Amino acid sequence: MPRVLTIYYKHKPGGFCKRLKMKIEAYLEQEWEVHYIAVEPFPYTHPNLIPHILPTPFKNHESLLFWAYFFLMAPGYALWVTKIEKIQLLSIFSLLYAALSAPARWITGIPLLTFIRTLKEKKKYSTSMINFRIGRILDKIGFIASDSLVANSESIKKELIKSEQTNKDIQILYNHIEEQSFDKQVQRKKIINELGLPENSFILVTTGLLIPRKNLHCLLKAFSAVKEDHLVLIIIGEGPLLVPLQNFAKELMIREKLFFIGWRDNVMEILAGCDLFVFTSYLEGLSNSILDAIACDLPCLVSDISENVEAIQNPEQHFPYDNPEYLSEKISRAVKDQDFYLNLVKNTQENKRRFIFDWKNEMVKKAAKFLKDP
Repeated sequence: MPRVLTIYYKHKPGGFCKRLKMKIEAYLEQEWEVHYIAVEPFPYTHPNLIPHILPTPFKNHESLLFWAYFFLMAPGYALWVTKIEKIQLLSIFSLLYAALSAPARWITGIPLLTFIRTLKEKKKYSTSMINFRIGRILDKIGFIASDSLVANSESIKKELIKSEQTNKDIQILYNHIEEQSFDKQVQRKKIINELGLPENSFILVTTGLLIPRKNLHCLLKAFSAVKEDHLVLIIIGEGPLLVPLQNFAKELMIREKLFFIGWRDNVMEILAGCDLFVFTSYLEGLSNSILDAIACDLPCLVSDISENVEAIQNPEQHFPYDNPEYLSEKISRAVKDQDFYLNLVKNTQENKRRFIFDWKNEMVKKAAKFLKDP
């Protein structure tokens, strides 16, 4: 039975952990033994899923002290687990965690396969120069230590090659979607009843962590500028910017038309009942949020960063991430112009076909090539 090790400090809502869980499930479905290092157990179990909990004296798992402790302890713990459990493959998400796996890779010789969903914050967006530089150093170590890298978009691959100036093997495995079959009118009725909306509401929606790079201030500015009484906005997600965004919505006088509903287990059902998905992020990998919207045949408007453009290829669906006025015009046109709206629906459905494939099978094939005999 192949034995694989992965590392992530704890399970959280969002696309990263959703995709990590799918990777683990893909290995387990092949009857592989999957070990993981974290500071608390993941919220799912399996007879072949073995947790290795790194003890920590810190209850706050987001503090600087915690991260200093975690970065100090995790590499040695990963080395110990790799040796004791006779691990055959280090399968890691992100260059940061690849860096924490580097001692295990170099000392034991076990292959390190690194999947990259997004790159670190770019210098111009970083709020701390020290954090940016530390991140770049760790990313460099993770890059050097990896035997192979798998990016989830052509854009990420190109940026890796450009930033690292390398000919190292970099493969591509796009995120995938699973086709959905919801009754849109039924789902729409559920939303209207839950939120107490008028029947003629035009429902905008976005999903994701409430963090700076999601650029939700731009979305709120654009939303506030659209003069349509029946327009409402639903934001699905949680994060540190919840209260600042709520306060900003009050300043813009849109609070009554804006609904923060947190994370939901039925995200796909909610998306199926909405009219338009808007994604304003200025830094992404191949976004699961966009793919979820595509899977529900929900027309999309996305910021024009390369990763989003790779997912949604029609230029009519793009807008500059730093131009809320332009986005406002796009939203207004989608509300008023039926032909434009139907064209958005058609183009979104055409994009959908590219992302329907057996992702788990492709994941396993890439990992199997690097399995090392114990």
